[in-house]
Amino acid sequence: MASISEEFGYILVAIKKKIMLILGIVIIGMVVSFSLLVDPLLLRMKQDLLPVGATLIYISPVEVIMLKLKIALLTGIILATPVVCHYVYKTLKVRFGIKNPMKRTHIIVLLSAAISLFIAGICYAYFLMLPLVLRYLHYMSSAAGVAATYSIQEFIFFVIILTLILGISFELPVVLVFAVHSRLVQVDTLKEYRRYIYVAMFALAAIFTPPDVVSQLIVAFPLIFFYEIGIIVASVISKRCSVPLRTL
Repeated sequence: MASISEEFGYILVAIKKKIMLILGIVIIGMVVSFSLLVDPLLLRMKQDLLPVGATLIYISPVEVIMLKLKIALLTGIILATPVVCHYVYKTLKVRFGIKNPMKRTHIIVLLSAAISLFIAGICYAYFLMLPLVLRYLHYMSSAAGVAATYSIQEFIFFVIILTLILGISFELPVVLVFAVHSRLVQVDTLKEYRRYIYVAMFALAAIFTPPDVVSQLIVAFPLIFFYEIGIIVASVISKRCSVPLRTL
């Protein structure tokens, strides 16, 4: 069996063959988002999430323009990610002989679920978690007698990173269903190691949230919930699909 570095090399070769397409998507995403989306997005985040009494400032002459460029680049990368995932999967499918007997309608359902869950995760983060977390942090600062003056770059990226983390986290059911269906992992393995997965989820929640229990639970509970949903759905699908496990 090839080492991880060798498999990673095959993936890089596959991506390099499509590098112009990937770069094209990234550049188009950057141009469109920078010219049309970034300014309204920044204004909306300020109106929706900046706590009352807090102030946004910039501490460098180029801070705002660099922030806009970073957001535009991130938008382009997000748009190109599905293409990269497609070619990575095609490479792994050939290397490992992954069989995918899904009908086209099932694939459409899976993709629709992935998009819907990602949007749900973003909405959960933006409209529920972030307002609570930011108000809590502002309250703690005010109680200590400290004025809340945020760097616009630090504030916006804090919001964006947490929003993307929750959006990606909500993809867990789709990832688990796909992995089980492709015979990359078995349902019994997911069940056997769930306690360790839970610990990892709480650890991630502790890393990416303020050091309080409420914020950590707001992040960790959806992860655990969708992990269990993924196991249930994957179990149902694995019972219906009688594809034999490939021989290693």
